[in-house]
Amino acid sequence: MPVKRFWLLAALAVLAALMLTGCGARAGAGETAAAATDAALAVDLPALTIDFDSEGVASLGGAPLSSFGALLPAGLADLKLDKATIAQLTAANIQHIQVTTVPSGLLIMVNGEPIPSMRWNDEQLANLGDVVELLGPAAPAALKAVLPIITDVGVGVALRFPVGQGAEMIPMQVAGDASAAATARAAQEAFMTKVGAAPVIRIPVVYDIEGNYTVQGITDAEWQALTGAPFGQLKLNAQLVKDAVAAGITNATVRTDAAGIHIALNGKELPVLGWADGELNHLIKLAAGAGLLDSTGMDGAAISSLVSALLPAIQSSNVEINVSFPAQ
Repeated sequence: MPVKRFWLLAALAVLAALMLTGCGARAGAGETAAAATDAALAVDLPALTIDFDSEGVASLGGAPLSSFGALLPAGLADLKLDKATIAQLTAANIQHIQVTTVPSGLLIMVNGEPIPSMRWNDEQLANLGDVVELLGPAAPAALKAVLPIITDVGVGVALRFPVGQGAEMIPMQVAGDASAAATARAAQEAFMTKVGAAPVIRIPVVYDIEGNYTVQGITDAEWQALTGAPFGQLKLNAQLVKDAVAAGITNATVRTDAAGIHIALNGKELPVLGWADGELNHLIKLAAGAGLLDSTGMDGAAISSLVSALLPAIQSSNVEINVSFPAQ
C-alpha cells in the first residue's frame, strides 16, 4: 500500500508540473487564497492554457496534448476540435475562452470579457446544497462532490484559438472605459437618471396538479383570448408538476434586477446568473460578430442595435414571477 501511495503522489506531482508549464494568467487569481486563509483546503492556481491550431489540434506548453497520454485526466489527451469549428471561431474573431472559479462564482470569459455566469454567496450555496439533497439520486454526483469545497478551489482553463489575418490581438482580460462593463454601467446610469426609479413588474402564477395555471384567477385560455398572445404555451407538463410536488417544492420565484436573474425554491435563493458587469452587452456583440443574429432572417446589425438599446431598461427593471404549486 505505501508503494502504491508513493507512485500516486509521484504521478500527481508530475501532472502538476506538466500543467504548470502550460499555465497562464487566470481571471480572479489570488482571490481564493486570500479568502481561504483559515480553510484546511486551499487551491489557487494559474489557468491551464490549451492552444488549438488551424487543424483543431490541441497543445499544452507547446507540446501536443496527445503526447501526455495517461498523465492527463481521462479524455483530455484526446481533445481535438474539427477544422470547420476552428474556422468559424477565427472568422468570428473569437480568440480565447476562459472558464475559472472564484470564491464568488464561476466566471466565463470570451475575448477577455465575461458573458452571463453564475454568481453566489455562502447562503446561496447552502441553499443549493439543500436542493441537491432534496433531489436525492436525481442530482449529479459531481455536483454533490464539489459543492462543499467549491469556494476553496480557484482553478481555470483557457482555450486559445488561431487569430485571423489582420486581426488585432485581444488581451486575456479587457478593462477600461472601452469595455462592455463600462459601457453597460454608463447606459444604465443614463436610463435611471431618465426614469427616476426602476420599473417594477410582479406576476403571481398558480398551477394545478395537471399543469394548468391561473393569474389572478384568469385562466391561460382567457389570457390568450384577451391578448392574442400564445399564453397557452406556458402550461406545464403534468408530470413535471407532480414531480415538483413530490419533492416538496411548493413555490418557485424567478426574479430579475440589475444584478442578474435570481431563482428561489421554497423561498431559498439559489446562485444568480449574473449580468451586472456588461455580460449581456458582450454576449450580444459576440453573437453579432459570429453572424448568429443574421441567421434569424432579419438584419443582424439592426437586431443588435435594437437589443443593445433595450438592455438598460431590461437590466434595470425589477421583474418577478412567483409560481405556486399545489401542496402535497
